[in-house]
Amino acid sequence: MAWMVLLAVIAVPVIEIALFVKSAQLIGVLPTVLLAVGAGIAGIALVRLQGLGLLWRTRSQLDRGELPMAEVFDAVCLALAGGLLLLPGFLSDVVALALLLPPVRLLLRQWLGSRLVTVQAGGTPQRAPDPPVIEGEYRVVDDKGPKP
Repeated sequence: MAWMVLLAVIAVPVIEIALFVKSAQLIGVLPTVLLAVGAGIAGIALVRLQGLGLLWRTRSQLDRGELPMAEVFDAVCLALAGGLLLLPGFLSDVVALALLLPPVRLLLRQWLGSRLVTVQAGGTPQRAPDPPVIEGEYRVVDDKGPKP
């Protein structure tokens, strides 16, 4: 696992530099710099806009007594996207803009959720069990009617 982190720390800047050089060769240095700065500014504006919407949805769920678990995950994704947009480079901007798309966050949340594991007392990792299904019948009781 540590070697993968080391490889990423080395590979990502090399890829970013290569993309900058190739872009400068294709469209010129000034348009490349303007494109990188413009993508960062537009991305930060999107993070701010989506963050405000996320704040309102979270507040609404908390007011209803619900746990905003999906919103917490989305907030982490938006914070990561904001950090990536501050880094200069096209690869980080593409990853950040992907994290700003709600369908991408949904797929990522589902993918990570399916890979969650629990560790038993013996130290053996196991997949989290599916929640139990409870069957039952219900009847709507309207308590707003006239009182006897």
